[in-house]
Amino acid sequence: MKNYRLLCYLFSCFFIMSCASTSQDERPLWIDDAKSMYPESDYLTAVGQASKRDRAGKNATANLAEIFYVDVRSETNTITEATKAQSALGVTMESSTLLQRSIQTETDQAVSGVKIKESWLSPSGEYYALAVLGKRTAALSINESIIDLDNSTAEYIDYSLNTAPNSIASLNALRSARDEQLTRQMANLQLKQVSASGVPTDISSRKIEQLIAKKLASMQVAVKVDSEKHTKTVQSGLAQLGVTVVDNANIEVSADVDITEPTLLQDWYWLRGSYELSISENGQVISRKRWPVKVSAKQKELLTLRLQDSINAKITLYLTELVSDSPTL
Repeated sequence: MKNYRLLCYLFSCFFIMSCASTSQDERPLWIDDAKSMYPESDYLTAVGQASKRDRAGKNATANLAEIFYVDVRSETNTITEATKAQSALGVTMESSTLLQRSIQTETDQAVSGVKIKESWLSPSGEYYALAVLGKRTAALSINESIIDLDNSTAEYIDYSLNTAPNSIASLNALRSARDEQLTRQMANLQLKQVSASGVPTDISSRKIEQLIAKKLASMQVAVKVDSEKHTKTVQSGLAQLGVTVVDNANIEVSADVDITEPTLLQDWYWLRGSYELSISENGQVISRKRWPVKVSAKQKELLTLRLQDSINAKITLYLTELVSDSPTL
């Protein structure tokens, strides 16, 4: 009898353990349908998996961040390329890099409230984790960033119009204001992912572009270059930026080409050196930039012509960098 009772007891334990094991091994619903537990109207969710529990949680958080970042990053590229094409002082490589970094920072800030709500170890030894972010929490964070960006934009514009000590500082401030509003535009796209709508702005990047165009149009610049041919090159580049070129002005642009003697290498003549532009206002140099130059030709006498052609092709880019990038003195 005792043996029978012991056998029944062991069988009952085995049955209970079997049921528990089956329940534990069953794939949780949230892995494939997290929205059933955390409604889409209130939460963003993402699942991550890895061979370790903490790594699964990190992967889940990273996957949730991608919800914010991927679409906005694509939109960032579209907008910056359009700005480059439409603006006299379009988004430079430096500005584009800073913009991408800003969007990543905004994303990191927005997802700082992510919590790992669920985890599960599969029978195969793989961990799963569920990252959850309250949309209201994310919206509050993004709203704060947008307010900061609007305040920063206003400060840059005020500095440009009222305080900047020279034309280049004024243009740089407007460019910075434009880049702040591009960042704001991206943040507003992120906000729309977690709230019913974005936040309207009083001054858009397009309006700031108009301020930049007006600033350029108001500038009168004289070109001081020894070579008459190259004077026309610089004048043409300035005109393409919308700047008024005159014979004499408080703002002057000068140019200098510093080249080595031609060298012959494998039947090709090479000419190397540097090209420098500087801009001064009221007799004081406020920005100077230098670029490497290199041309080659089968005939030595063609080198000077090809050097001039190379500078002609790049003069607008050079002048844009001269008046819009951080000055290099």
